[in-house]
Amino acid sequence: MQDDALSRSEARSEARPTEASLATQRLREEILTGVVAPGAKLKLVPLAKRYEISRGPVREAASRLAAEGLVCIVDQRGFRVAPVSKEDLLDVTRTRQQIEGLALKASMAQGDLAWEGQLMAAWHMLDQVTEHDGSAQARQRFTAHHEAFHSALVAACTSTYLMDFRARLYALSERYRHLAAERYALGRARDVRAEHKALLQATLAREERACQLLSEHLGETADTLLEQGPGLFADQPSARPQEQK
Repeated sequence: MQDDALSRSEARSEARPTEASLATQRLREEILTGVVAPGAKLKLVPLAKRYEISRGPVREAASRLAAEGLVCIVDQRGFRVAPVSKEDLLDVTRTRQQIEGLALKASMAQGDLAWEGQLMAAWHMLDQVTEHDGSAQARQRFTAHHEAFHSALVAACTSTYLMDFRARLYALSERYRHLAAERYALGRARDVRAEHKALLQATLAREERACQLLSEHLGETADTLLEQGPGLFADQPSARPQEQK
């Protein structure tokens, strides 16, 4: 009985997120949404105070996010949030087109009826929030369901490495969309709902053109973001990296 109680206690302890994991999750979210600006120096002591933890877990969080490409390690100077640039956006988009295309191809080949049902459910939820009033709350709902739909498209892919890399690329590209959120609607005219619906239908039909539609969809998003120009990219002369308060 004592051994069983000890085992349950150890299992609960292992399941409980560590301070480093919680700090990683919070800092990742703040970087992706632009709360902590591109190029900003990560000051560990203020972050630790704000997160109400010690400096060690924050340093670990910064190191983990460096592996994800969201943070840069500066020799003798600590950490900075990775900058944004047109070149980086194009690189992320092109790589994502290839990686996500491979994952989608595998997902179509391996997906079963349950996968189809989950994909259709994700599309239905996304369809309900695609047209919105542009408020922060509405954008947040769209973002959540948009991620769920794109994840559902490739959910039947069984390659762990491919899916992990795909998730990292998705986060990197989403950072650009978050940074341009308030100006994004002013970009090129496009029917995002139609793009997603065509992608859904081609995927369910297991058509090869689904991968091409996905690539075009990602390219359209990048082109829309590129139009934001100096208002988005920190490497433009009019933009300066912001120091973290």
